This record gives sequence, C-alpha cells and structure tokens, in this order.
Amino acid sequence: MNKVHGDVVHYMRVRSFWTFLIWAVAAVLASAAAYHFNWSHWVYWGAALWLAIIFIISILVRPSVYRRVTRYMLKEDYIVVKKGFFRVSTRMVPIRRVQGARLSTGPVSRKYDFAILEVKTASAGLVLPPLKTAEASMLKEEVIEMVKEEHTDV
Repeated sequence: MNKVHGDVVHYMRVRSFWTFLIWAVAAVLASAAAYHFNWSHWVYWGAALWLAIIFIISILVRPSVYRRVTRYMLKEDYIVVKKGFFRVSTRMVPIRRVQGARLSTGPVSRKYDFAILEVKTASAGLVLPPLKTAEASMLKEEVIEMVKEEHTDV
C-alpha cells in the first residue's frame, strides 16, 4: 500500500492552525463574557485548558499519527483506503461500481500543492488522503480509464 507524502504533516498542521484560531476567538469571547458578567475565574482556566488540548492534539499529534497510519492503493479491480489508529478502518470500492471522480483543492492545499481525490459510487464515496496534485490528477485519470474499460451488466 502507498504511504501519503511526507509534506502532508505540515499541510495538516497549517489547516489545523486555522481551526485553532477559530477556537481561540471563541475562548477570548467566553473570557470577555466572564469578565463582563463577573463569572468565576474558572472560565478563564477552562478556556486556556481547552486551547492547550486542541493545540496539542490537532496541531502537534494528529498530523504525524495520520501520516503513519493512512495508506491507499489502486489495483485493477478496486481502490482501498486504510486509516485509523485506535479503530482501523479499511474501505474498498470496486472499480466497476465507480460512477465518477472529483479532484478538489482549497487555498491552503494549493499553497502546499495538495489535492483531495473523491471517488463516487451510487451508494457512497471514498475520499483518498491528501495527495500531491500531479499524483492525484494522474490517479483520477487512471480511475476514469479503468471505469471506461470496465464492461458490466449492472
């Protein structure tokens, strides 16, 4: 199975940082409300503790663990994505069931040259981990070509 690119750790940390900033604004607002309404000082400590937990887990720990435990594979008959640390999940989509493939990027992913490939079926979809844009577009073209070649009665 293929590993995700090493730069995905930095990319995920930057994305998590933006989410952390939203939580920081919420903590500042909660602290301002606590000051204005003369609430207990525990609100300040709770907000600070919550920000510390979010920072440690989402920015420091999760991206490194994600890179180590996430794998993907494209075979002739199916696509497999395996992820998870405590609860490992392996998702497989047969090529003959694929109805479409979508490549998406955002501002942060474009800065770090990453793209998300989503393979759609009639009942569900499969989201591959962040891949380099060239690799993701090549994988998308391979999936589309495999789907075109597949002849089924379904």
